[in-house]
Amino acid sequence: MDSGVPGALALSSVPTASTLSRTVTASAWDLDASILILGIRGTGKTSLALLAASCIGFRLVDADQHFYQATGLPRALYLSRHGFEAYRKHELQLMHTLLQENPTRSIIVCGPGSAEGTGQELLKDFRKRHPVIYILRDPEDIDQYLRTKDVAKIAKLSELASPSYRKLSNFEFYNLSERLESMNSLGAQFQHHPSLILKDVEQDFIRLIYSIRSQSSRPRVLQARHSLSFLPPESKPFTYALTIPIQIVSEIAPELRRTDLVVDAVELVIDLSLLLADGKAFNNSIATYLTKEYHTLRRNVRLPVIFHVCFSDDNLPGAFVPPPAKRIETYGEVLDHGLRLAPDYLTIDLSYDEDSAQTLIARKVGTKIIGHFSDPQPEPGAWDSASRFHLLEKANQWGCDLVRICQYSASFEDNTARQRFIFQAERLGLSRIPLIAYNIGLYGRASSFINSTLTPVTHALVQARQPSPPSIPMLTVQDAQNALYSSFTLDKLVFGIFGSAVSLAMSPPMHNAAFEFCGMPHRYQIYQSPTLVDLKPVCLDPNFGGASISSPFKREILSLLHYVSPEAEAIGAVNTVIPLRSKRLPSLIERNRAGPVVALFGDNTDWIGVHTCIRRNLSPINAANNRKTALILGAGGMAQAAVYAAIRLGVQTVLIYNRTLSNAEKLVRHFDGRTFSVHNINLLQESPSSSPQSSSGTSTPINPTTGPIRVHAIPSLDESMPSGINPPTIIVSCIPMDSKDGPIPPNNRLPEAWLMSATGGVVIELAYNPRETPLLSQVRALRKKGWIAVEGLEVLPEQGIAQFELFTGRTAPQHLMREIVAQRIKEMVQGRT
Repeated sequence: MDSGVPGALALSSVPTASTLSRTVTASAWDLDASILILGIRGTGKTSLALLAASCIGFRLVDADQHFYQATGLPRALYLSRHGFEAYRKHELQLMHTLLQENPTRSIIVCGPGSAEGTGQELLKDFRKRHPVIYILRDPEDIDQYLRTKDVAKIAKLSELASPSYRKLSNFEFYNLSERLESMNSLGAQFQHHPSLILKDVEQDFIRLIYSIRSQSSRPRVLQARHSLSFLPPESKPFTYALTIPIQIVSEIAPELRRTDLVVDAVELVIDLSLLLADGKAFNNSIATYLTKEYHTLRRNVRLPVIFHVCFSDDNLPGAFVPPPAKRIETYGEVLDHGLRLAPDYLTIDLSYDEDSAQTLIARKVGTKIIGHFSDPQPEPGAWDSASRFHLLEKANQWGCDLVRICQYSASFEDNTARQRFIFQAERLGLSRIPLIAYNIGLYGRASSFINSTLTPVTHALVQARQPSPPSIPMLTVQDAQNALYSSFTLDKLVFGIFGSAVSLAMSPPMHNAAFEFCGMPHRYQIYQSPTLVDLKPVCLDPNFGGASISSPFKREILSLLHYVSPEAEAIGAVNTVIPLRSKRLPSLIERNRAGPVVALFGDNTDWIGVHTCIRRNLSPINAANNRKTALILGAGGMAQAAVYAAIRLGVQTVLIYNRTLSNAEKLVRHFDGRTFSVHNINLLQESPSSSPQSSSGTSTPINPTTGPIRVHAIPSLDESMPSGINPPTIIVSCIPMDSKDGPIPPNNRLPEAWLMSATGGVVIELAYNPRETPLLSQVRALRKKGWIAVEGLEVLPEQGIAQFELFTGRTAPQHLMREIVAQRIKEMVQGRT
């Protein structure tokens, strides 16, 4: 088979790597199949199992506890009393019983005692029909937990155990410890309570659980996601992937978390020329290194990860120059290990052995495969050659989800040839999967910025850590965006905030700073009016990009809309309007284009601001509680959004207090007993001719739901809590400084009975002027009891961040937007004094 690289050794000359047999396809197990977790002592298996069991509704089964309950003795004591042979026999019998009795809806924790000797055969058989996750952890953290004071011994034990545990499992997870001082180093913008120490671990592990259960739609229920965020990067125009070599991940990880990358994915580049230098072979030590660096990247960058394995002997990043046969076999081993991590994407070189590639692809679980081909020495006219179109055919035949073809460019004409290739592929019907195609090199930059899907980009943070200047120039996101607007591929648009009293709104400086940071020429301004009629001419302007809707028009705006999101429909209010330039919803993803406005789409991001701050500050123990209670103070538009945010967080009971009881009862009638579906937007639906319609499609089994919810109105906070309801762990005060019910009370403290949760909770004060209220002071005094106070300052930018992404289709510079809001509030406070 031709590799596509002149003089290169075809990858098909190497047989399938033996380690490929270790991975099991997801089709081998049912959605309710039990999940087994194994690892040496001290890796955090039980804590992870508790998080997972609570999140997906499985029961927790601990093999060590099962042994103790059956024998009345711990393993070590039973062994000393009855001897090794009796212990092994009894252990095997008990493990067989445990696995037989818990085949479904269980998280099984398996310690070293169950994963040794004859018990391994039981686990190997169990692995064929169930996910088995191997847990790793730093020896120093295990030593600190077990208090052995012998890190070297633990490191050696972990190294010796790894080969066996990898053979018994089909996935692995590196349990990175999060120290409070590390969390606090992220800046003073967010406080970090000791109860939040497991928040990142919880997020990382639950993502893995959902991925290996092929349940990618489920997190949408729990996440604060706007309408366009459900679309994968390959479904949106002009998306970017930041290329990060694996050897610099640990060095830049803390800075990655603090930096606005404004990309849609990160590509973890594993260069085997460097990884296996000096004749090294792939082994368990290297496998552990890959696992740790991968999870370090995931911890610090909450974006889809592309796992890309390559050889770059010719010093061309991403170029695949096949080395000797042994190293090509290693290529397959590393790919197989990559699938154990369940990355969002994994690349397979299209010159790899076809049987090996298809075997690997058949075993993917929650991972999309990118068929990759890079040509560092293309022949003249390569883009027009039959071999390029053959690559598209091959990617389709293999079952790839995307295909990526790139080649070194020797002249500007190569960019024109690349465009011809794309048009011809579409004409011939070969573009059945998303196509990524671009030239590399100095001349190739013009094709990179016009490439629509997951264009590789760099960042100053990465460039500064490169061991030597890159031989291939790469664009930054800002370079690519500037080029798109300068070439008139995208258009300058006008955005704004519309309301009756928005002259001091913080949205203009926040959005304008974000536009400038991202290389966009857009402008965001203020539209103040006492009547909604004045919004119509704004929306009909050919250069209209979108509007933030403020009070009192969030419900009235519904009369002007053609579509509303499922979230806006559920809440009954809209704070975001987006123009559509065709009467079909696909134009929703075509952002940053001018032209006649023929329809309007409405969404709501107020709930996202509340939801994000609750989820960020709700401890794992409270998040895992399936009988959570929320208390909402107020009954206006923000209270309505707060109730919906609580529903999306899985809260079962919502209590509403408002000084005017009838207003609280209106919210009860709106939400009580309802079940809400969380849909992807149906981009094929025609616009209705009259009233706004939800853009969600017909409910299907794959659309997750939340609810039903119990909602009660509380006549007085001085009354006792309704019986049978847990104390609230989520409290949101939605009473503004000047509300319909009058000014905010001088003392909005809560009776102590409402703050009696044994595990503490989170209290959010949406009023931010003044920043410190009696309620916040009251909650701060309860910090040692697990209560966390959140200012309105934290909530305010979150809804704006979601609006920016809806307006532009681009990832928002979140850190910058939060900083702008904080600075603006600081200036307001100083102005008053």
